[in-house]
Amino acid sequence: MTETDWLRYFSANSAEPRLPWDDGYRLSGAERTVVIESIQQFQLGENAQGRRLLERAQALDAQYAGALRLFIQEEQRHSYLLARFLAVQGEGCLSRHWVHATFRRLRGFAGLELRMRVLATAEVLAIPYYTALREATGSTLLKSICTRILEEESQHLRFQAFTFGQLGSRRPAVLRGFVRASHRWFLMATTLLVWVEHGLVFRAGGYSFARLWVQSLAEGERLWGRGAYL
Repeated sequence: MTETDWLRYFSANSAEPRLPWDDGYRLSGAERTVVIESIQQFQLGENAQGRRLLERAQALDAQYAGALRLFIQEEQRHSYLLARFLAVQGEGCLSRHWVHATFRRLRGFAGLELRMRVLATAEVLAIPYYTALREATGSTLLKSICTRILEEESQHLRFQAFTFGQLGSRRPAVLRGFVRASHRWFLMATTLLVWVEHGLVFRAGGYSFARLWVQSLAEGERLWGRGAYL
């Protein structure tokens, strides 16, 4: 796909999804203990504004920057859906969390590619997370939200692979290998952090740490394997 193809895809997918907001299901006490704080963290993480990211992308290519803007808006829609679900359940959103603050600081020192790699790492881990969250609840609404986010995150990873392929196409092979290895180590460290912070959701969704580890690395390899210059 080209920049134009991605711009068309994100434009076509920009309408708010139709979800069963009248479901009426109230989380049980046990469910709330497992999922509420975890959803609040992910809701905060999905709500990045991406201003500096867009500034760097605009300097690279205007069409790509347009596709990236719609991509960020889709991430913000995920945040909106989770926030709305929390409100239905009588819960609020977080204004800050140390994990979110740490990732923001990492991105603050980075150029376009490193920012996108930090973001891609979160999206790799979103696949097992939303899969587990969908299995951890009896709420039809939450299951539907998870399914929609999973569908879109799968496309986001394809977009990320396209981005890395474009940025790395002129990089020497040795340096490409170093970048890929560094990203793999960062993914492994983040996988451990996500398990520590969201282990209740993963366990309730049928995940062991070993299953999360294997799936996250497999998603990472899929991401790196989709581009010729990763």
